[in-house]
Amino acid sequence: MLVTDKFVFVHLPRTGGTFVYEVIRKFFPSAHEIGYHLPRELLPREYSRLPVLGAVRNPWEFYVSWYHHHHLSNTYSPLVNVLFWYISEDRKLDFVQTIRNALDLGVSDEKLDLLIQALPENFDYKKRHIPNLTKDVMRKIRGTGTGLYTFRFNQMFGQADDIYFCRVESLRSDLMAFFERIGAATDELRDYVLRLDKKNTAEHLHYSTYYTPELTELVSIRDRALIERFGYVFEQASSVESGVPKPSVEEPTTLRAN
Repeated sequence: MLVTDKFVFVHLPRTGGTFVYEVIRKFFPSAHEIGYHLPRELLPREYSRLPVLGAVRNPWEFYVSWYHHHHLSNTYSPLVNVLFWYISEDRKLDFVQTIRNALDLGVSDEKLDLLIQALPENFDYKKRHIPNLTKDVMRKIRGTGTGLYTFRFNQMFGQADDIYFCRVESLRSDLMAFFERIGAATDELRDYVLRLDKKNTAEHLHYSTYYTPELTELVSIRDRALIERFGYVFEQASSVESGVPKPSVEEPTTLRAN
């Protein structure tokens, strides 16, 4: 979470947050981190008057990005990536099997109990590259019937009715619209956000190519609330895209990967 004198940014993983972080740090001198992936409910009271910025992503695409981020990571560690380690059986399961497990945590007590045993009791939000889910946090998914993405969204943002959300699919224009709204836009900021070339954080096929019909439907059930709230749909890849790696749209060339 980044706090400035004008707004707060709550960073939900795999939703373009590294790009937003870099923009904020470059153009808002007052910006300082008060906790990495810190949930909004832990925002100190002195910042509660500030508008809150967040980012959101099509759930079907989120799971593809999340899977590749962990599955192909050079820094993957069972001690750090505890959740992925468990639901992917230490990266032995394929995409469909892994994401099905992620979608069923809210309905399968047996799966959830085994995961909870592997998670830490607590952690320090000021540290990075550590598990940022605890036993108590994951216990809250029990019986909810929600997918992992919806659960994490709710955990990070709460009700979120007063939060301004940028969509990954239109991240740059949405971010500038937020800066305009709070009176913080400048020509230099606009040029930086809108004109930088894109950088591939990971290359993969269009997200639809990873899904079976059954898994597509399961996401629509488990993440229905977010899908309906933001009007997301499952889009099929065009025949041109389907065999060509699709670059991530999250980061500009001069920024590091999330």
